[in-house]
Amino acid sequence: MFANGRFMFDKDGNLWSGQNWMPGSQSGVLRSIGGGVLKMTPNGTPVSPPITGFTGMGLDGVGWGTAVTNDRVWASGLNGKILVMDLNGHPVGSESDFPFKQKLFGLMGVGVAPNGDVWVCDGSDNQLLYFPGGRIKDGKVVKMKGLASPFDIIVDPQNRVWVSNSQADTLLRFPIDDPSKVETFHLGISVRAVALDQKGNLWVVSNYSPNFPLPKIPAGASIMEQFRVIGGAGLAYPKPTGIVSMIRPDGTQAAPGGYTGGGTVSVPWGLNIDGNGDVWVGNMKNRSVLLMAGDDTKGHSPGTKTGDLIHMFTGGSIQMITDVAIDPAGDVWAANNWNSGEGATAENPAFAVSTWGGGSGVTVIYGVAAPVKPPRMGEVRTY
Repeated sequence: MFANGRFMFDKDGNLWSGQNWMPGSQSGVLRSIGGGVLKMTPNGTPVSPPITGFTGMGLDGVGWGTAVTNDRVWASGLNGKILVMDLNGHPVGSESDFPFKQKLFGLMGVGVAPNGDVWVCDGSDNQLLYFPGGRIKDGKVVKMKGLASPFDIIVDPQNRVWVSNSQADTLLRFPIDDPSKVETFHLGISVRAVALDQKGNLWVVSNYSPNFPLPKIPAGASIMEQFRVIGGAGLAYPKPTGIVSMIRPDGTQAAPGGYTGGGTVSVPWGLNIDGNGDVWVGNMKNRSVLLMAGDDTKGHSPGTKTGDLIHMFTGGSIQMITDVAIDPAGDVWAANNWNSGEGATAENPAFAVSTWGGGSGVTVIYGVAAPVKPPRMGEVRTY
């Protein structure tokens, strides 16, 4: 494992995760050797091929693009390719099966609707890829106003698609059958992971608070160049920054300014909802996993309000976290995405940290969350 991206569990509780970079390589945002897709059993035993992970269909390096359905695994690549596998890691087609004529780059989040539709964020070309029923050969490009390096995507029970923008302060929502009817929600800067709780509330993290002095990103910058510019700025910022937001199904925000966990939210990337409806957040900057109270959830101390910090998990095995995911046993898996900021972003990092750009391994916090039923397709499901 090296530079873990998104974490997803299949129906049997196995973990799947696309890897940004090849384990052991001197990779970073400027130069890299791409990784493949990891599979681990519920007890943490790796079953994907050592070093490379599962590969095929042209895939070379995975960012945020990992999704699991009842019988398929989708991984979207930093190089613009998509790998679709069965649950044994075997590709279900070939690179030529995709109907797209143009060359794609920087594919990010993958969202699966309950009806089997698959959506992919194209972070470089400001568009979405849509596969009705998950059929590869029927894929089409969806263009719409307001996309600014789309990062993550999810479909709610009302068949509305939610898309986060990593190069803006916006989250978009539109009905599946009419992408022209776009609603825009303003949050923090560089909007990242999204998740739906049991009440249909959309939870989302923004890397930076609304008042963050964001440096200018060159027009046409690649996904990794974006990471270098804004990631470096966030790590150098002297204060905690970033917010967690909740948007109700009717589009209202109970806390328009977002939740900060009393200053513990610090360049958050990933989040997920547990079986109690509480919110788990992965922090990049202060190397931590946060547990925050969900929407009027039970079992907390008197006076606990939505968005309050319940606990902050830190430790030597927790590096710079992107995703956090909850398995069917209530274990929380945290993705060590980066280890050394210098190793990940510097032009010529010190030799001693040149292989530390990517984070090493996964940290599992056992039995601390209410279990969820995999795979995650739309709203979180409980037993």
